[in-house]
Amino acid sequence: MKKNNTLKVLLITILFAVLITWLLPITYFNGGLLTDVRYPAGLFDIFSYPLITLYYFGQTAIYLLIVGAFYAIFNKTGVFKKVCDKVVKLFKGKEIIFFTTIVTLLSIVVAFCGFGYELIFVLPLLAAIIILLGYDRITVAMTLIGSIAVGYAGSLFASSIAGTYVDTLSTNYTDLILFKIILLVLGIALLIFSIIRYIKKLDSKDIKKDEISKELLPESVEIKNKKGKVKPSWPAIVIFDFVLLLMIVSTLNYSGAFKIDIFETFHQNVLNVNIKDFKILANILGATSLEQASLGNWTSAEFMVIMLMATIVLKFIYRIKLDDMFVSYKEGAKKFALSALLVIVAYVVLITTSNHPVVLTILKPLLEITNGFNSVTTSLSMFITSIFNIDAYYIVSSTLPYLMSIVTDTSVYPLIAFISQTMQGLALLISPTSIVLLAIIGYLKVDYTKWVKVIWKFLLAFFILAFILFTIILVI
Repeated sequence: MKKNNTLKVLLITILFAVLITWLLPITYFNGGLLTDVRYPAGLFDIFSYPLITLYYFGQTAIYLLIVGAFYAIFNKTGVFKKVCDKVVKLFKGKEIIFFTTIVTLLSIVVAFCGFGYELIFVLPLLAAIIILLGYDRITVAMTLIGSIAVGYAGSLFASSIAGTYVDTLSTNYTDLILFKIILLVLGIALLIFSIIRYIKKLDSKDIKKDEISKELLPESVEIKNKKGKVKPSWPAIVIFDFVLLLMIVSTLNYSGAFKIDIFETFHQNVLNVNIKDFKILANILGATSLEQASLGNWTSAEFMVIMLMATIVLKFIYRIKLDDMFVSYKEGAKKFALSALLVIVAYVVLITTSNHPVVLTILKPLLEITNGFNSVTTSLSMFITSIFNIDAYYIVSSTLPYLMSIVTDTSVYPLIAFISQTMQGLALLISPTSIVLLAIIGYLKVDYTKWVKVIWKFLLAFFILAFILFTIILVI
């Protein structure tokens, strides 16, 4: 951490969040406006919030550690290295095609499924391929963080992004969908342009000296059967593809966006299978955790189970010793230890601003500059809100109720929803509390200030692009 100031920046952000609770009164809207009340964060609050964070958001950190454990076993099969080598061979000299394909696919997946930190499942594979292609860790970060941000901004049917604003503002998924698609397409193009522009300036000598990048590469391993032949790669590839495909399929918003309830009905029917009044499958699988886990409603909790089950299957197929398996788990989790720490610390900011709601105190004068709706003040307010509140649910509960109370013209609500998800995506790129950003640069060990110096031009260009679209919508 002597060479990486990310944790320092995050700790300063927490101190700032605590400080403003002392300087400003709280402002909270729930049917009515509560304001001008002082409720600062005290010493006991400050030291108890990390424990509260672990209780409510520890799952995010555990998810990251399990991703590391999964890749450690995947690496142990020797297939990880072979897959990377084949992809590199396929795209060597065709890097523009590679980045165009990857950015497009990842952004579209996020727009439909709502993946945030969950998409970090592809990070180790993506990092290894990009580094083997001859590029640096910043290129990896730009590709993945940028794709997730673009997918957030242009979210179409994702229940965790667009769906949150649809439910709160009583709008429809199809509202302004043409403009969302335009922003998604242009955002993808802008990100690809930014990546290509960046990689053209890279110094190959510096890349070769980068020892941290070498740590992210898979090992060359050969697993042989009893006859001395190398075990085939296809079982591990099939298992990896199955996990990734299942993650995508299980998060599509079937019932909310597409009005398809067949999976929820099937799920309930399965859980209700009785043998002499004993719900056999519900009790075996665990009805409490699976009650809402029909296909289309999966979260990182289900993904973790699938990844762990996949590692067990790989262990038996490739005859990995049990001791080696646990050692690999430990080593894999270590690679995501910094990411897990940063994520937990970042959530302390959310706990602080939720228990001491001073963000609306800052935004209220901004929102009241004009009578009714204003795209500029709304955009700035939602961007600031996203920095402190991280998640769409908390963004909605923090600022939107008051905004809806002063903007009574419901015809602009679809635009407010569009602005909100776009600003959330933009904040994801640069906010020191962004879970996606911290998890990825933590794994890559990229300095936060170095990241900001690289990404700010794309951020500014994307913001201008988005604001042009907002203006066009208002004009027509």
